[in-house]
Amino acid sequence: MQPAYLYTSDFDQEVLWRSKFSTVIPVLLGFLQMLVTFVIIGLEIAATVVSPILGTLYAGFWCSVVFVLSWLSLISLACCHRARKWATFAFIISILCAATAITLIVLDALFIGNITRCFFADVICKDLRSTYPQVNSQPLGRKVLILKAQIACTALLLLTAILYILYYISVLRSVRHGTTRIVVDQQNAPARLVRRLSSPSSPIPPPTNHTWKTTTAPTVVHDSNSIQCPHCSTMIRLTQPKRYN
Repeated sequence: MQPAYLYTSDFDQEVLWRSKFSTVIPVLLGFLQMLVTFVIIGLEIAATVVSPILGTLYAGFWCSVVFVLSWLSLISLACCHRARKWATFAFIISILCAATAITLIVLDALFIGNITRCFFADVICKDLRSTYPQVNSQPLGRKVLILKAQIACTALLLLTAILYILYYISVLRSVRHGTTRIVVDQQNAPARLVRRLSSPSSPIPPPTNHTWKTTTAPTVVHDSNSIQCPHCSTMIRLTQPKRYN
């Protein structure tokens, strides 16, 4: 038996991916991320107005750059016809978005525990204190509430990023279970498609060579009115039509 060579059709994989990947979930998650990102930016502005020096590193602003990139990549899936490459790009951005959201949550928790501390360099802190002499008289309790609200919004954003990551992985596993492969033998036979059935470890049957077998003619026995079946050896009696004068 000649060995068979297997290779995957990229076109068939792309078609199978687009048939299983739905843009409804990513677009909904993208719009939710967009709204939450605007809220996080607004809360960071409010916290900066309360105290631009104490308990802040303006993390809500620079973390929101990644958040904006995340919801833009998700919403753009509706315009890219569910392309696998763009979905993979959104998957990578979602991982970065989740890491950034965790960073913002940790920083906000640190700010809440040290709300009267200046986290900038000493030189910058002195310049800011000279610029804003009234900073020590600000009610920092309101800033604590603002930071807690920002933590809640960031946790929601983290959840949306994790949901898309899980959705991408589930679709990817489904596509791999239904991968179409093209089998080509060494005798330059026409390529044929083989569908993987159960799991990636299930063996793919080798190509079979179909040969046509000629059937033998019925064997006629000594009786001219009977023939013998070549397959089951059954005697078949023939009837003569009656003639009427």
